Order: sequence, then structure tokens, then C-alpha cells
Amino acid sequence: MSWQRSFSSGNYIVQNNQGEASHIAVTGANGFIGRQLCIHLSEQQHQVRAIVRAKGTQPVKITQVVQDLAALAPDSRVFEGCDVVVHLAGRAHVLHDEVADPLAEFRKVNVELTRHLIADAARCGVKRFVFVSSIGVNGNASAGHPFTEKDAAAPHDLYAISKYEAEQMIRELIPASEMQFVIVRPTLVFGPDAPGNFSLLLKLAAKSLPLPFGRILARRSLLSIWNLVDFLHVCATHPAAAGETFLVSDEQNLMLGDIFRHIGSGMGKKQYILPIPAAVVRGMATLCGKKQMYAKLTAQLLVDTSKARSVLGWRAPYNSSAALERAGREYISGKMNETSI
Repeated sequence: MSWQRSFSSGNYIVQNNQGEASHIAVTGANGFIGRQLCIHLSEQQHQVRAIVRAKGTQPVKITQVVQDLAALAPDSRVFEGCDVVVHLAGRAHVLHDEVADPLAEFRKVNVELTRHLIADAARCGVKRFVFVSSIGVNGNASAGHPFTEKDAAAPHDLYAISKYEAEQMIRELIPASEMQFVIVRPTLVFGPDAPGNFSLLLKLAAKSLPLPFGRILARRSLLSIWNLVDFLHVCATHPAAAGETFLVSDEQNLMLGDIFRHIGSGMGKKQYILPIPAAVVRGMATLCGKKQMYAKLTAQLLVDTSKARSVLGWRAPYNSSAALERAGREYISGKMNETSI
């Protein structure tokens, strides 16, 4: 495999000995990020192998492989013929976790499964392994300065601990092979079908209810799904990405009230953001049993993406304002389509 500049797209692409675009495998391909990444890679003329638990709707150019990754055989060859693996599959934040040992469960999926996939990739001659981690490895809030890749790790919850342990394992295992690695720590990823907290923001914005966030002044670095898949493509194909860790976000930093206003603009719905003191809002959230959610949504979390710009020459194609409006617009459009079916 060789690296060659593609002047038509402006990005580096991986080429095999026949001069064809690379063959890229994506784990967790039927998830929120995986679906969009597979489409984006296919549009960039790569051969895409989507590793899924059950077949779903994907573009014709994408090959789907149904595989329960948790049941991989010791001599499995899931990545046979692939140049690059982008590893998205994992155990994410779980609300109301009922397992006896949540950390052990996170480690089982996010650490040990990653170990098995690295072994499979090495057996199959994969050249690069891109691991999607979490900004939670840096911490749950940036204090005096935006987070950078040079900051000491400070994982704040069980999910982030397991992601950090997986990162450490990757740095130990992969240099001993001929494979390269890239580690990516994204901030909160949003889009019209995003899960988790952003899904709640979409639902609240769609109701146009008065919201008490006018005095929440903390700013956040967000990441649109469209910017993330573009960045992952660069990490999979740019020669300078090898062996590096990158923090990634959009280039705007927004307050919670502004986030709602942009989502509402895309929905065509006015947002009523009331200037309620932050302490009062925090007390209300505590009384409603939403203290942890409030803390996540209102903590200042800023990311410095200058390393991605200087090392990879990457700039976010979309700004947060436009992407939030797009997310709101597509969310409402999807709801209307569901109603009409």
C-alpha cells in the first residue's frame, strides 16, 4: 500500500498496489456515527466494509458483514483484505445501568474487544487502526484553558476510564506490529438522529417551551456528525496522522441558549430562553433528579484543535451554527416523514 495525493478531492487517500482507493472497514457501522461514516467514505470512492450486527439499509457500494464482534473466534479474519479499520463499536454511556459491575462491563467491550480486533487486524495485514475514543478521557470540564492533546488524562466516569485504558493498550500493542494507529477524542457529537443528551435538546427545541438557560454562560465545543466523518476520513488516509492522538471539535464555541436558538432556527420554531439565575436552574434540576444531566450540559468544555490544523491541515468544513440548524431541520423533516407513513 502506498500514500498518494488525490488532487481531485484535496485529501490524501490510501491506494493499494493496483492504484485503487483503499478498502476501509468500519465497526459499529449501523450506529449513529457509523452510518454517516460509511456513506461519506463511499462517496470518497473508498471500498467500505460495514461490520454490523444485523443487515440494514446502506448504499449499494457498501459491503455489509454481519458479525457479532463479541463472539470473535481466536483465529478470526474479519478484516481480510482491508487496508484501514475505523473502530467505532463499543459500550457507551448507559442510563440506569443494572449490571453488577459496570466498570468490568465497560472494560469487556471497550478494552478487551478492541484487543481482539487489533489481533485480527494484525493477522489480516491491516495498515492502520483508527480508534474513536472520547473527550471524556481529558475530563468533564476544561478549567483554565481549552483541552489539548498535551494535557494529562483525567477520565471522569467509568466509560471514559475504559476508553483511556483502551488507548493505553493500543499504544503498547500496535507499535510492536507493522500497523499504524490513530486515536481520536471527539467532543459531544450532534446530528438529527444523535442519541443521548443531544436527542433531549432536539425534543425540547421542537416543543418551543420557555427554557431557563439565559444565564448559563459556560461555552462548549461541539462536533457535528458531518465534521466528524470528514475528520475520520482524514485520519484514515493522511500519512501524518500515524501514531498520533487528536482532539476534534467544530471551530465555534457556543452557550447552551445559543445552541437552542440555532436548532430552533432550523426547525422554524422560536426559542424562548429565559434569564433565570444558574443556581436556581441547578436547584430545579436537582429536585427533578436531573443533576448529572444538568452538570454535563452546562459545564464549560472547550477544545483546542490546533494540532489537527497544523499536522493534518484539517479545518472543519461546517460551522456549528449552520450544522445545528441543519440538525434541527432534518430532525423535523424526519418526524414529518414518520407521521406521513
